Amino acid sequence: MTTSAANIRPWGDIDWILPKVGVRQWKGLFCASFEPRCTAVAEWLSDKENTQEHYCLKISDPDNRFTAEINKIIKTHEGKIAKSLTNRLEIIEASLLSEASVWNRIISNVASEPQSSILIDISSLPKRFFLFAIKRLLANQNVKDLVVCYTRPEGYKEGQLTEDAEPPAALPGFSRIESAGGDSTAVISVGYMAFNLAELLEQHRGKSPKFLFPFPPGSPGFRRSWALLHELAPNLEYQTEIKRIHAMDMFAALDWIISIGKETAHNIDLIPLGPKPHALAMALAFPALGNRAEIIYSQPRLYHPDYSHGILKNPLGKPDITTYCLKRNHTNFV
Repeated sequence: MTTSAANIRPWGDIDWILPKVGVRQWKGLFCASFEPRCTAVAEWLSDKENTQEHYCLKISDPDNRFTAEINKIIKTHEGKIAKSLTNRLEIIEASLLSEASVWNRIISNVASEPQSSILIDISSLPKRFFLFAIKRLLANQNVKDLVVCYTRPEGYKEGQLTEDAEPPAALPGFSRIESAGGDSTAVISVGYMAFNLAELLEQHRGKSPKFLFPFPPGSPGFRRSWALLHELAPNLEYQTEIKRIHAMDMFAALDWIISIGKETAHNIDLIPLGPKPHALAMALAFPALGNRAEIIYSQPRLYHPDYSHGILKNPLGKPDITTYCLKRNHTNFV
């Protein structure tokens, strides 16, 4: 039976938080991606006495002009992950635009054994998968412990990161099933790109959207986030709420989003354009907002192979991996 301890917020650097969680045997869910940071968590586990089987997703985008180059990079990173985990690894291939039923089968397989302790690395996983996966894992009675890891890159490329975005739609598992009527309240997590959400955002213009701004994002991220905010709201009204929350402080973002739900009886549109920890906060807040909420995203079909570069190092010279404990010994912390 799962209980709740939502007043506890266990998160921090992986070297600090995981020893305190106390679990020694983790079943990992990774993603072999074209981003270098996808190997960092697996490498962290490599010198731990972990004998569990692990899973590694290879998610394919629709064919495009970068497909051959990206596949070559992914193969290299897959090899690094397999080496780190001494080949105790099951490779799972799936399409980026797979239906929720495909994602659900994958998650059910990962969490098929009772008393599972699962570590999911979201660093290079697409939002349409990892938000759904974490929602399902939290609800699965087989999952005893659940931690989420996120590795920051050294930086992102200047200019366009993605192309050919799908029309805006609710992410799998996060549709609105009841309408509260009236104008929707939009909560927009600010990142670097608006994808093709301009029309949707135009519908919210004049309705006082709320912005979740990663602060301090660092330069040049600071400049790019403010540029996107100006694009989303060129005539920003004085009373517009811009909530500045550290890009890694997922629990603070979660609390703020839940508080918005208590302030309005209208529909709530959650739009995750910013850092993945802020997107995770939207997914974790979703149940508390009731049936009137929806997470809306415009899924890119093409990613540039130089989307990000390197792996950010912490002051000790180790990969900067932030870890969030969402469940410990069947107790939920959200």
